[in-house]
Amino acid sequence: MDQSADIEIKDFRAGFVCVAGLPSCGKSSFINALAGIKLSAVSPKPQTTREHIKAVINGKNYQAVIIDTPGLLTPKNLLEKKMSSEIKRAAFEDADIFCLMAEPNISKIKEKSAFYSSLPKEGKNLLLINKIDVYDEKNISETEKYFNSILKFEKTLKISAKTGENLALVKKEIIQMLPFSPPYYPQEQITDRWERFFAAELIRETIFENYCDEIPYSCAVEITDFEENSVPIKIFADIHVSRETHKPILIGQKGKAVKKLREVSAKKISKFLGSNINLFLTVKVTKNWQENSKFLEKFYER
Repeated sequence: MDQSADIEIKDFRAGFVCVAGLPSCGKSSFINALAGIKLSAVSPKPQTTREHIKAVINGKNYQAVIIDTPGLLTPKNLLEKKMSSEIKRAAFEDADIFCLMAEPNISKIKEKSAFYSSLPKEGKNLLLINKIDVYDEKNISETEKYFNSILKFEKTLKISAKTGENLALVKKEIIQMLPFSPPYYPQEQITDRWERFFAAELIRETIFENYCDEIPYSCAVEITDFEENSVPIKIFADIHVSRETHKPILIGQKGKAVKKLREVSAKKISKFLGSNINLFLTVKVTKNWQENSKFLEKFYER
């Protein structure tokens, strides 16, 4: 038996880190910055993230699996119930470390205080106060005091996911808190998702960037074919909208809006994959897909 390999495994730390918080608090930007690669869709609009995504961060003696979760919310339909269950599963079943991320807007936090009653009150918990580059010290201090009065945290860290301030410190703290364990994923793996998932997410992110009101929330993106052996790669995607009236808005006059959506999405996907692609989009009406359990199984089949 190789004794040196045994020593390395004994000294190795690995575990799962759940990051949760209210919509638009900066969870996805934080995880993308920590991972050093864009894995989560980012938008100033709330509820951009619908499923939890794992970013695998590897080091010589550690592996931190960071879980990006949907924003905390009161479920109004079957889709949002699925999203809510994703958060609970990540926080209570999967996580070795729980990170609550908060934007230091104390009035907004207190309005949503009911959300925090269901969060883990014991264990390895970190409070991450984000957007310190935007808010003043009074708001930051009040936020820290409020959360430490209702939940128990091992440490409070004040960060800016946008500027990168104190992210190295967060990473250091997380590594120190990880349990001793062999790695869960191969060292070269950076996520638990396949390329087609990220293609769909980048299309959905582009919809959030280019359409207003309820249109982004009406859309679900399904990759129907991913021809990776083609040159260039061919990707076929269906964009499902929940109402007939949303389809012409998504397509736009003479198809201009959907053409722009395809072009911008294709550039993002090409950059992510490091390969040229051809993207083909089809807009379909799938009425009230947010309440269709059979349809949602395609996205939440775990």
